[in-house]
Amino acid sequence: MLLTRVEFAAFFHIGYHSRLTRISIAPPDFHRDSPDAARQAARQAATVFPYTISFIVPALNEEKVVETVIEQLLDQVRGWFADFELILVDDGSTDATGTIMDRLAQRFERVRVIHNGANLGFGASFQAGLKQARFDYVMLLCGDGGLPAKSLPPIFEKIGSADIVVPWMVNLRQIKTPLRYFLSRAYTMLLNSLSGLKLKYYNGLPVHRRENLEKIAITSGGFGFQAEVLVKLIRSGSSFVEVGVHGAEKTNRSSALRMRNWISVARTFHHLVREIRGSPRPSRAPGAADASGATVNGLSPRNEAGAERPE
Repeated sequence: MLLTRVEFAAFFHIGYHSRLTRISIAPPDFHRDSPDAARQAARQAATVFPYTISFIVPALNEEKVVETVIEQLLDQVRGWFADFELILVDDGSTDATGTIMDRLAQRFERVRVIHNGANLGFGASFQAGLKQARFDYVMLLCGDGGLPAKSLPPIFEKIGSADIVVPWMVNLRQIKTPLRYFLSRAYTMLLNSLSGLKLKYYNGLPVHRRENLEKIAITSGGFGFQAEVLVKLIRSGSSFVEVGVHGAEKTNRSSALRMRNWISVARTFHHLVREIRGSPRPSRAPGAADASGATVNGLSPRNEAGAERPE
């Protein structure tokens, strides 16, 4: 069987990185011989990273969008990593969300499903997925497509440049109602004031090293857990890079204003105040902006082998 030039390039690239153990480059939806197909395949062959990643995707009553969201995610992720998996978490849905997830797991070998017996919350669902995660990096995504698949490549490109990749929404004002935008900005300002950090956004679905997540205790099972994780890891010395991406609202619904989430946020603040009180504020080196709008804290961009990684 003859290899095309692109397939040969992919094969050579895989052989060059000895840490790569398994790779799957999905064929594009358009005709292989078209110019677009060649460009897409060449991009994939050139950007495969020697990293493995677990995506944790909780959803609650998202039967209208969850299948499309997962299919788009799979289409975007293929060809970027040495290996990956999708851990879908049905957080006690009362509609067909769980059934759809099971169907997706039957269709795609890299998809697994966890069914919560009741609605446990965003943070608890993430922790359930984290216990099942097998790979080096972990990223949380929402089953409603709040961070669309087309916004993921700039995030993927920063993996390996720091311990945490922290996305922030460049179009936050456009995708939030005025009230939600005000609350989001106030939430960020309060957390920065409390923690001594200067993050642009705390709910942007960061990418973490799994080993770092396993070293901390996550006390929040709800909406506030992302802030807890970021504050604890960064204050303990983890480096981070921020990258601006476009967010989207698939379902035009939000759980951010539910009383349950307000309680979760209040508990998170209380816990962080107790933990931070008396501890020194972190010394933050100025972040260096790059062409993509990203800022890096703490480390020069490096790959896992320790060599400088070209940007």
